[in-house]
Order: sequence, then structure tokens, then C-alpha cells
Amino acid sequence: MFFNPSQFRVREGIINSLEKFGHPRLEESGDNLAVRVGTSDAQTLFVYDADSRNQDPIGMVAFLRTSPSEIAIMHLAVREEYALQNRKQGDLGLGIVLIEKVKEIAARIVGVKKIIFFYRQNAVIQL
Repeated sequence: MFFNPSQFRVREGIINSLEKFGHPRLEESGDNLAVRVGTSDAQTLFVYDADSRNQDPIGMVAFLRTSPSEIAIMHLAVREEYALQNRKQGDLGLGIVLIEKVKEIAARIVGVKKIIFFYRQNAVIQL
């Protein structure tokens, strides 16, 4: 994924997620890119910068439905230069944007009531 120098701030949550779900790994199949977490196929969203010449992803979020009423965000990765982009203009960092996208998806799934974000202790997003 990505190494972000600020990830030490959520180190405990990262370790918690790795212990609970396993290590994420990228798998490429033809033109498709997917993330497996431990033994599970995670749902993933990748972000690309359309204005960049580089075709590599700049961020990703991996999430999984862990119960009929819950989705867990297991892993979130953002390239450092996109973490708090245009903060002066009031734009959200890419990590927050990815969490909001998962929230939009979860709100459309019948029965899902909350999202657990494992990188922040006790971070629960009620829908």
C-alpha cells in the first residue's frame, strides 16, 4: 500500500486491525486490482489523480461487512501529499473523503446501521 510518515498517530489501530483481519495484500488479475485481507476478499475503493501523469493509485480503503448490521473499515491508505490537500481552502483530506464514500455505500445496504473504523479506537459511525 503506502507508507505515510504520519501513520504513527494511528499505530495502535493499525495493529488492532492487522490482528483482527490479517495483512492486506494487493492482487492483480489482468487489468483488475483487488485487495485481500487475511482470508477475506475485501471491498475496495481506489483513488487516482486524473491530473497526474503517474497512473498509480493515490489512496485506497478496504472494508468488509462483518455482521448484518455492521461494516468494518479495515485498512485506509493515502499518499502523504494527498492526506490534507488544500486544507486552507476547506477541502477535506483524502482519508476523510474515502471514509465518507464508504458511509454512502453503507447507507444503501439494507440492514447496515454502523461503520467501525479500526484505526481509531472506539470510532463508530452511526448511519
